[in-house]
Amino acid sequence: MIGKFILLFLVWIGLTNSLEIQELIVGAVVALIVTKYFTKDKRVHLGRLLITYLRFTPIFLKNLVKSNIEVAKIVLSPSLPINTGVVKLKTLLTNEHDKLLLANAITLTPGTITLELDDNTLYIHLLNVNSLDRDILQKEIVGELEHILVG
Repeated sequence: MIGKFILLFLVWIGLTNSLEIQELIVGAVVALIVTKYFTKDKRVHLGRLLITYLRFTPIFLKNLVKSNIEVAKIVLSPSLPINTGVVKLKTLLTNEHDKLLLANAITLTPGTITLELDDNTLYIHLLNVNSLDRDILQKEIVGELEHILVG
């Protein structure tokens, strides 16, 4: 429980970007309430979680920048070369938290939206489907991020 509290409290500090006493008190109260009443009673290994996030963040940011450039090229092109579609991809992840993190990371990347997460299946809308081969799409969209989360 203490690991969840610390993690939520650090997220609160990061989001508020303030170390004023009233912000810290409210953050501590919110983190305590969320930890006690709204999370499953599972053990969180804070060290492992932080290492995973530290490995995940640079890869996610790289994909974010790359996708921003690709979407900008599409939008700025006079012919607007898009080929939209919905793809069904599988994930190897078993942890619900990891699946949610992957789905949200895909949604945050420009040009992609996770429409549904059903067990181990992701339904993703793509602005530009550049291949009909599921293995290639799997590697491009899910590959690196999933690899980090699998461990």
